Amino acid sequence: GENASFEAHLQKIDGKKAEINNEAEAKDILKNLEGSDYTVTLVEQKRIKRNPAAPFITSTLQQEAARKLNFSVKKTMMLAQQLYEGVEIDGEHVGVITYMRTDSVNLSKVATQQAKEVITEHFGPEYALPEPRLYKSKKGAQEAHEAIRPTDLARAPQFIKDFLTRDQARLYELIWKRTIASQMKEAEIDQLGVDIETAKGGEKLPYVFRATGQTVVFPGFIKVYTEDYDTEEEAREDEEHMLPQLAEKDPLDLRQLTPNQHFTKPPARYTEASLVKKLESEGIGRPSTYAPTISTVLARGYVEKDARNLKPTDTGEVVNDLLVKHFPRIVDYTFTAKMEDQLDEIADGTKQWVPIIKDFYGPFHKEIEEKGKTLKKEDIVNEATDEICEKCGKPMVIKLGRFGKFLSCSNYPECKNARPLDGQKSEELKELQKKFADKKCEKCGAQMEVKSGRFGNFLGCGNYPECKNIQAIVTSSGVKCPNCETGELIERRARKTGRTFWGCNKFPKCKTATWDKPIKNCEKCGGIFVERGEEQFCLACNPEKVKKPRAKKKAAKEE
Repeated sequence: GENASFEAHLQKIDGKKAEINNEAEAKDILKNLEGSDYTVTLVEQKRIKRNPAAPFITSTLQQEAARKLNFSVKKTMMLAQQLYEGVEIDGEHVGVITYMRTDSVNLSKVATQQAKEVITEHFGPEYALPEPRLYKSKKGAQEAHEAIRPTDLARAPQFIKDFLTRDQARLYELIWKRTIASQMKEAEIDQLGVDIETAKGGEKLPYVFRATGQTVVFPGFIKVYTEDYDTEEEAREDEEHMLPQLAEKDPLDLRQLTPNQHFTKPPARYTEASLVKKLESEGIGRPSTYAPTISTVLARGYVEKDARNLKPTDTGEVVNDLLVKHFPRIVDYTFTAKMEDQLDEIADGTKQWVPIIKDFYGPFHKEIEEKGKTLKKEDIVNEATDEICEKCGKPMVIKLGRFGKFLSCSNYPECKNARPLDGQKSEELKELQKKFADKKCEKCGAQMEVKSGRFGNFLGCGNYPECKNIQAIVTSSGVKCPNCETGELIERRARKTGRTFWGCNKFPKCKTATWDKPIKNCEKCGGIFVERGEEQFCLACNPEKVKKPRAKKKAAKEE
């Protein structure tokens, strides 16, 4: 249309790739571009075809259920097991998906034939393939099973959902869509690249901008299903930017020039989905081991979940450092992958198991016995520091306690001085220390100190252990409770797990609560507007996004 706007990025300066090193350079460019004209000088268009992803195998099902449905790999496997074992449909017990532990992407002829019929009926013949699309399984895949697919593709998600729990239905729909999409026509997309040159007072400037975009000519499989991404960057790279109709020599009006500063980001933390992807790409584990591996490191406290991200705990870091230092061969990726290959060769009958196990176990057993004598717990758990104890003048050491690392006097138990590591004194902790600098203990009059515990920050008497007075620190969100209208949402901790949630400060009279962080009251309805990962939305306006803990209990009863 007349007012269509789009985004372009500065691509070249004097014919070379644009590199802006500091703010001063950026300001110079903005100044030079003031009042200049922008003209389209090149329009490149090419048509590309995109193919759908292969049908699900264990690892890809776990990844997509984590990305799209926010399921842990453990939960995905539990629900898939229920769908495989069967549910009651019209009085009959029916297994609704094929076996869920598989690394084969094959579909049977029966399945591909049925897929063609279902696609023709639901979407029209132009979306169906004349011949089935076949996928190649990776080397070493065990072809005993098909890919994970519905046992009967005619059982569309909308027809079957009444016989399933909410989460079973969501996983079934994901499997049905992925299977159907894998047998649909490819998508046809026009990719567009546009160069925009700059001039001022009729004189050409050295700056060239570039806009890229794509338009879907024929949606094909995209109508049903597209694969998700692990990071925002990956998603952005493939985002669909719609560009208006542009032709060479078209003059353009500038809406705004925005200088953006980009910092090199450290690699993103693993999520359950991206960790499964990594395990698979390194050849570590089998379809049946991804879920138990992740569950085990979480259950043993080596790793914890921070929203979707997996984060090593202090215990995890200490154990990892110990293993890397003293057992480098065992924790090497290639060792694990090679062991997998050898086990496959034993299964195929091409290698004998006794020599393989003997070669490994002999040196390993000897090493364990040796380390059992030479490694001492205090050497592993205690680290020396340059810090001096302010109470007795002896050196401080870093110790590993129940709730992570902390600084402790090496003269313990004579001197019981301990404090958090400086690295743990986050901005938040410093702010709290400022805020409560004048707070005195109402029991003994000593200074109250901000302390960190398992369930977050709290105030503790500086005269501990003589006085054991403690006080909770309440963090308010500033968001009014939409249900009781007099309360507001404050940060709280779940008693059993210590997980953070936000609840009304009028509890127990008002039981309003949410796992997501409230940021404001919704302008439309006054409900709770929350932040979940990169997303922001109102819980009242988007009831389908509300996390319902009760549904889980119900599902657990039905298992």
